[in-house]
Amino acid sequence: MNKKILGLLAASAAVVGSAIFATPARAVQQDVDVNLTVDEVLFLRTFETIDLRVSQGELGDAVDKDFNIDGTTDGTALIDTENIPDLRDIDGGDSVTKTIRELYAVWGNGDSNVTVTVVPSPGGEQLTNGEAGRAEVKANMTVTTRQVTSDRDFTDLRDDAPLVVGGVELQFDFVDDTDRAVSPQAGRYSGGRLTVEATTIGGTAN
Repeated sequence: MNKKILGLLAASAAVVGSAIFATPARAVQQDVDVNLTVDEVLFLRTFETIDLRVSQGELGDAVDKDFNIDGTTDGTALIDTENIPDLRDIDGGDSVTKTIRELYAVWGNGDSNVTVTVVPSPGGEQLTNGEAGRAEVKANMTVTTRQVTSDRDFTDLRDDAPLVVGGVELQFDFVDDTDRAVSPQAGRYSGGRLTVEATTIGGTAN
């Protein structure tokens, strides 16, 4: 009895197995495109601080010396203090313009056109004289429309050359605490701040 059952099972297995191997395989194949987007990266380098100086020559070539009207003293004569020298030949309302030859450099991993803007930061457009008793004198700072581009040759850097290197031209107008135009007074003016921003025109869409 057992032999008959085993024989039937073996025969059934053989029939099923042959049926499996006899069935043809079915497969579906399709090619899929692969895209990879590398975002454009910009690296901006600037100076941390701009420290400018207005020289005597920029103050309208103010006269810095002369002789007393009575040119000779016998040791007892008093020097003239009535004829006041003009130490500040810039009149109220005149501006002082300073050029920063190079302020920023921008590198990137693309070849897009880079635009750099330099504007006074919010609240950073006015500098205050820090000398005692002169805090009422301010210097209002604006960025002129003149483009300042570096004249250096970066071809030796090849692929490592910055995309753009440039500077800025700043204009200073001196006022008092009532915003009335005044002549500049000596002292260190501080509180100014600029924002430098580099952007690319175009770029890669997501």
